[in-house]
Amino acid sequence: MKIKTGFWLFVCFLLVQKAGAQSQTIHQFALKDAIDYAKKYNYVLKNSKLDVLASQKKVNEIVAMGLPQVNASANVINNTQIPVQVIPNFLKQATGTGPDLIEVAFGRNFTSGVSVSANQLLFDGTFFLGLKASKEFVNLSQLNVSRTEIETEVNVSKAYFMVLLLESNEKMMLANLASLQKTQSDVAQFYKNGFSEKVDLDRLSLQLSNLSLQSEKIQDQKRIAMMVLKLQLGLAMADSLVLTDELEALFAKSQVLAVGDKAEYTNRVEYKMLQQQLRLNQLDKRRYLVGYMPSVFLFASHQQNAFGDDLGNLFETFYPGTAVGLSVTMPIFDGFRKHAQTQQASIGITKTENDIKNFENVINQQVYQAKSTYTRSKQQLDIQKDNLKLAEDIYSKMELKYKNGLGSSLELTSAQADLENARTNMLSTVFEYFVAELELKKALGIINNK
Repeated sequence: MKIKTGFWLFVCFLLVQKAGAQSQTIHQFALKDAIDYAKKYNYVLKNSKLDVLASQKKVNEIVAMGLPQVNASANVINNTQIPVQVIPNFLKQATGTGPDLIEVAFGRNFTSGVSVSANQLLFDGTFFLGLKASKEFVNLSQLNVSRTEIETEVNVSKAYFMVLLLESNEKMMLANLASLQKTQSDVAQFYKNGFSEKVDLDRLSLQLSNLSLQSEKIQDQKRIAMMVLKLQLGLAMADSLVLTDELEALFAKSQVLAVGDKAEYTNRVEYKMLQQQLRLNQLDKRRYLVGYMPSVFLFASHQQNAFGDDLGNLFETFYPGTAVGLSVTMPIFDGFRKHAQTQQASIGITKTENDIKNFENVINQQVYQAKSTYTRSKQQLDIQKDNLKLAEDIYSKMELKYKNGLGSSLELTSAQADLENARTNMLSTVFEYFVAELELKKALGIINNK
């Protein structure tokens, strides 16, 4: 009995483990794959695409206003008190007797009616301009999707680079810890044999403690950066994410951007959105102007009415009624309401034109700043490369001197610290270079968002 119980517990354990493994998805992404994935599953981008769909449905709603509108109605009425009308007594003229007025009840106890009516818009200037404006709004929504795609690509790339930077720093930190621990072990042995001083061992212990704290800090930063990247990708926080690219490998494959002296405004999707907004404002003004024109509708109706003193004979006879007509509505005077609306629309056009001119200046400023930052980052890279090579040479010489007994542990640890700083600075500059490149591409409007 105990064997059977243990067996079933083991089976349950395996099932739980399997279920837990299935609930956690493992993703492996190169940078390009991460960008492509985010463009499908990023929640902000999903909502932007839904906005396009909603605007298309709005077009359908406006189109429906220009299609025939057909309505049907039916009723059964119990006239519990039939209305009474007072009319002159025409019989008094013939008989010479009777009251001057008589009371007459028009109607039956029960009435019923069935009717069908149809309306068709023939002409309404505001309708046709509203339809055109709704289609232009669809274009604006599509441009917003493009803008969101660009923002998503930039944010995912920055988050990806940050994780790579922290992973590289973590690897270097672990390697430095291992190297420093070995040096500490060697110095401890030297101290034990009387060939080193206690202060050298204490200095190494302090440096090792500080390095351990830095390593833990980097690990925390990497976890946070990974969560930010998952958020940009649209992944669940419980999913496992593995980055297959390396920062230095991406840098080795990168190419220097060829940047012209003049910014092309129309490359920026935000500029296109402002131009689209200007078209919407112009259509809005035209909509108020055509509001002075008449509206023409064609209508038709048919009804069947029945009357009876009780429900039993209510539906014995139906009396038809049909009407067809044309309705024309001409605005005469609205208290200058349309005039005020037209003026407001004109102000909106002027404001959008000012926004376009201002954004041209913003683009020029962004391009200049991004170019300066990008150029400076390339210069910094050359300097950091030379610094790293120099630090590597110094460390090699100090290590050789230390092994031959010609150098102190202090000199070796100092050279190692300089090498660590040079490597960290180099990777940080590579990260800054990629960020500067992204910002320059964004400013120039050359990020491929398709």
